[in-house]
Amino acid sequence: MPELQNIEALKQALARFNAGDLEGYLEVFEKSVVVHGMGRGLRPGIGGLREYYTQLRAAFPDARLASEEIIAEGEKIAERYTFYGTHRGEYMGIAPTRKVVISPGVVMHHFRNGKIIESWHSGDSLGFLSQIGALPSLALKR
Repeated sequence: MPELQNIEALKQALARFNAGDLEGYLEVFEKSVVVHGMGRGLRPGIGGLREYYTQLRAAFPDARLASEEIIAEGEKIAERYTFYGTHRGEYMGIAPTRKVVISPGVVMHHFRNGKIIESWHSGDSLGFLSQIGALPSLALKR
């Protein structure tokens, strides 16, 4: 069943990401992968992902992704995840704050032959940036 194989490939990739093995993480992606929703200016293909995650890891060296829920159907996987990391390096021009970030998101991966060929990401960018002080606090005032 492709669902089970794809889920296992994704779980192995996440374990590699969490261990700091970026190249191992990227092995699950097809070289010509198309990624949506990860910010402007992301170069197409694996090179763009490598640049993005290299910058993310430099800013959040302890970054890790916790897979909260996975649903698979055929060659598609939907995943709900939580990003955890400490802001220890410059991120998008924002000096390190040493603040811990906890940010939820969802992603839809399209697989072919055991590799991700396309991903659609949606995360709490506003909350993420607020947590590192890039935006005013979003706390409700009473």
